Amino acid sequence: MNRDLAIDATRGLAIWSMISLHFADGTLIASPTHAYPYVDGMSAFVLLSGLVLGLVYRRWIERHSLGYAYRRLTRRLIVLYVCQLTIALVAVAAAVEGHRWLTLLLPIDGWSQGLELAFTMRYLPSGGNILLLYMVLMASAYLLFPVLMRGWWAAILMASLALYVISVVWSPDWFYLTAYMAGPRIQNWAAWQIMFVPAVVIGWKWRDWNVADRIDRTLPAIVAVAVGVALFLHFTVDTGPWTHIEPAVADKLDFRPARVIGAWLAIPAVYGIFRALLRWWHKDWLRPLVMTGTRSLDSYVLQAIALVIVPIHIAHRPWGSMTNACVVVVVFGLCWAWSEFRAAYGVDKLHRLPIITAEHLAAMRRRPPPVARQLAEPIDPPRTRSSDVTTVGVP
Repeated sequence: MNRDLAIDATRGLAIWSMISLHFADGTLIASPTHAYPYVDGMSAFVLLSGLVLGLVYRRWIERHSLGYAYRRLTRRLIVLYVCQLTIALVAVAAAVEGHRWLTLLLPIDGWSQGLELAFTMRYLPSGGNILLLYMVLMASAYLLFPVLMRGWWAAILMASLALYVISVVWSPDWFYLTAYMAGPRIQNWAAWQIMFVPAVVIGWKWRDWNVADRIDRTLPAIVAVAVGVALFLHFTVDTGPWTHIEPAVADKLDFRPARVIGAWLAIPAVYGIFRALLRWWHKDWLRPLVMTGTRSLDSYVLQAIALVIVPIHIAHRPWGSMTNACVVVVVFGLCWAWSEFRAAYGVDKLHRLPIITAEHLAAMRRRPPPVARQLAEPIDPPRTRSSDVTTVGVP
């Protein structure tokens, strides 16, 4: 199955949104991807992750088996854990070296406590906690796949909606993911699942429902409704007379209804616009977003690490607007360059990178140096022009 470049471009835009928010919140370079009230890159990241999960894993289950899909899912969860551990270890190292204020986390006694917190995924820097929520939501696929195989997708949607309503009315402590932070609650997973679980169902039924074609046909209406809702939220809740109810309807921790409605309208609209652009433009015009979107997990990890390293070793805070813009462009460029590197060298799986590197170095060592290649090449006799040839017997 060919990749849907519009999905990749939408994920790439979500990565840009995350980077611009984390490095340049409130500045001009961050405003385009945060103009829609209460919709950001994290919302898109979670929704698109569920969508791609349903798309890809249904194909694997149909071609192979449920057991095969479970094994792939398990390996994916291990990769997510390693990525989250990498981010946490970078934060621990920064804290141990005396840069704790940059991580916005509580002090630690040293490496022993830091390693314990890192391996238990409780020491998370600012901008590096999405994967913890992602792992919890991904684990729900162990239960979703057998139900989807039986065709009970409607029951899943009803259960997801019911769980979300419960989270709005009453959220016990175990609904919240926590970490060793001044504000220990990270996300309400029971609320955030409303972005992931229905997206898994849509991805699973993508071909049956012709979702992409439906979005193409109704794109003007989708965009119009999305813009209308954005204007309503902006002029009533965000900056209007209802600002006093904003925590109840738009809180991000508990993912309140304004965020749900906005995300489920804005993200399909952006996806549909990218599909239209890709029909009219050459795909390379969107290459930075598409390539970054194909490696959205790598890009997220890189930006989370950069969020700790850049203020320490490159540019100390506070930053001016020009520094903010430069850092955003450089970090996104790094994510793009890494995606291009993986594509150019065929690094489909990160654990194969050392093997591919070793094979490349070995091939370079086996190749003779330029002088040796030149000496080894056969020397052709010099060619002569017909006018230079002396014909025997002709006067």
